[in-house]
Amino acid sequence: MVLDSATQTPSYIRYHPLNEILMSHSTLLFLIGCLLAAPVVAQKPADVKRNGEKAFENGQWAVALSLLNQYQEAKPGDLSVLTKLGIVHYQLGHGAEARKYLEYVTAKSPNNRDPNLYYYLARTLHGLSDWEKAIVWYKTFLRVCGEKHPLRENAADQIRRCVQGMQIPENPEIALVENLGTSVNTPGDEFAPLPSVNHPDRLYFAAARAGCNGGLRNNIGYEDAQKGHWSSDMFVAQLNSSGWESAGNLGGLLNSSRFEVPLGFNANGQVLYFFRGFTTYSGEILADTATKKDEYALLPPTFHSPVNAAEGDCYPFFFNERTIVFSSRRPGGLGGLDLWFTTFTDTAWSEPTHLGSDINSAYDETTPFLANDGRSLFFSSNRPEGMGGLDVYTSHFDDKKAKWGKAVNMGTPINAPEDDAFYRLSSDGRTAFFSSNRLGGIGERDLYIAYLKEASIAQTTRSNPELFSRVKPDQVPVDATRQAVIPALLYENDLDLLSSAHLEIVDQITSLARENATASVFLTVFTDDSGQSKFDLYYGIKRAEILGKALTDRGVPSARVFLRSVGSAYPLARTILEGAENPAGKRLNQRVEPAFSSNEPLAFTIRLKRPSVPETMAAEGTKQLDEQWTGLGYRVEVAVTRQLLNNDALSMFGDLMIESQPGSGQYRYTAGYFKRHEKAVKSSRELQGLGFTAARVIAYVNSISVSKAEAVGLVKKYPDLAAFIKG
Repeated sequence: MVLDSATQTPSYIRYHPLNEILMSHSTLLFLIGCLLAAPVVAQKPADVKRNGEKAFENGQWAVALSLLNQYQEAKPGDLSVLTKLGIVHYQLGHGAEARKYLEYVTAKSPNNRDPNLYYYLARTLHGLSDWEKAIVWYKTFLRVCGEKHPLRENAADQIRRCVQGMQIPENPEIALVENLGTSVNTPGDEFAPLPSVNHPDRLYFAAARAGCNGGLRNNIGYEDAQKGHWSSDMFVAQLNSSGWESAGNLGGLLNSSRFEVPLGFNANGQVLYFFRGFTTYSGEILADTATKKDEYALLPPTFHSPVNAAEGDCYPFFFNERTIVFSSRRPGGLGGLDLWFTTFTDTAWSEPTHLGSDINSAYDETTPFLANDGRSLFFSSNRPEGMGGLDVYTSHFDDKKAKWGKAVNMGTPINAPEDDAFYRLSSDGRTAFFSSNRLGGIGERDLYIAYLKEASIAQTTRSNPELFSRVKPDQVPVDATRQAVIPALLYENDLDLLSSAHLEIVDQITSLARENATASVFLTVFTDDSGQSKFDLYYGIKRAEILGKALTDRGVPSARVFLRSVGSAYPLARTILEGAENPAGKRLNQRVEPAFSSNEPLAFTIRLKRPSVPETMAAEGTKQLDEQWTGLGYRVEVAVTRQLLNNDALSMFGDLMIESQPGSGQYRYTAGYFKRHEKAVKSSRELQGLGFTAARVIAYVNSISVSKAEAVGLVKKYPDLAAFIKG
């Protein structure tokens, strides 16, 4: 097991360009007490400053904070010291304090040329989800840092992550995330949570903190009381009536003077696999058996497999004792750490196989977890499509195609702008554990628990065959003619929406959403033309929310559910025939149409079944809407509100639409439809002239709105997006 690389600092450590060996907070507090307590009182301010800056250079953040604060009190106003105090607070996870110091320095010294000032102000704002301001300061950093600065490429990636962060919706209805608290987490480093197989109230984890058996060691494994950090031990936490509490470490038989990290269990929970090494980038994997002990053995036996911790293979996940998914920089990857797997045949382990480009990227993929269905993979990656450093992603293996689907970011609250990794589901699939160094925590990395609103079906399901690698393309032929038919939901009032017949359709949509893990689900509400259009639109989005909640209650992520209300603008049937009202047409126009859309191929064709309309009654509106949602198009966002937009100027538009997502409470009013960006821009300027000052152009591809960052990957197929990106 490898926790970082011999050549690259791991992304979960907040990088400092002057020192890659970051000590745990516990270490620093220890040094304060043991090395500095008596002398500091008698030191002159100049000596305090010099020692504080030395601690800063060595990454001794708590020591630096204590000393630099003393100097600031004695000699206030030194901008270089204030900058370092801001950086120290960021390193310690104190977002608000870091922001206060760093913004003060930029205000007092607008022509400051210190690139670290701007980089860490950007990182702080990024960590606080203040995306737009973070981008401004990242760009300021790029202007002053020079072409060869080691963080230049990182800052460019962080800008892309900020752009993406603005696009990733909040999903509080998916899970409630909490820090496990001070009874488990400390100012040190807690990571690698491992839920017990047999005890739902027990959690194993690794921690590098004061009191660990290995003491203070430097990055090559030697004892170093001056600059060393605690090597990690294995600990256990227990859930009791007052919450999670640490039950201590696993004792001297398993913990040693080296680094130990729990990795996994066998199927019955009787064998613990764990890493041990003098450094975090070289060691071995051991297997401790709870039931069978060799009284003459001094050490647990080595676990032999192609996963070679000494050569840089890391983060192995053990599935059903015969499969290991792990991370590695071995040749044949796409760049950085990639995910590989190996399986045990009758006599030996197979040669590791790369999981492919649907999972891996040119960046790092780490800490894999394969759910019990053998098809649902969770892992962390620092690719720029995320919102921060390491984000948790998931991908589902499609048996029909015998391939992995595109990896999907799990969004908030699982992910935050800092680093989130080691995502592990509990045995019952109702909770998940992970580690994060998000701002506002207790220490370096803390352990967090996610209370899932719906139990993970992936964790409570067993597949046949049980593992994705046993599915062969020639064994499961793809039926190109296979299709699912979903009927439209006709309604006369809101009570009709959740009728037993309609709930059967909702269940069908839920099932299809699970089989098509990359697809977005759309619910479009149509009304008749008997009321005022602004009220029809608003009531329509409220009806969509009712059905959207029914989907999310069944486990469909809200990030994949899109709600739309088009009012009476796109009728399916005429409501006036031969000068008289046509009640049948009104009933046909009052409906909800479910649809699926994806920029990836669906597992099979999904077709909407609309009610049949006599030729003499048919209207062209719905057909026109279908055409609009094919390929590239633009609409103009008029406003985003949390209530009815009661503006009489809206009556001039005959094609208004409200868009939303379950639980967001926000309503995006859009108008018009344009195939060319320049025409959409012209319309947005006209709307701005009418008082809608926030009007802007939104791009859609196959009915899915795309951000500028997403548009970059589509511009080759849709060249007109180049103007949208520049605009």
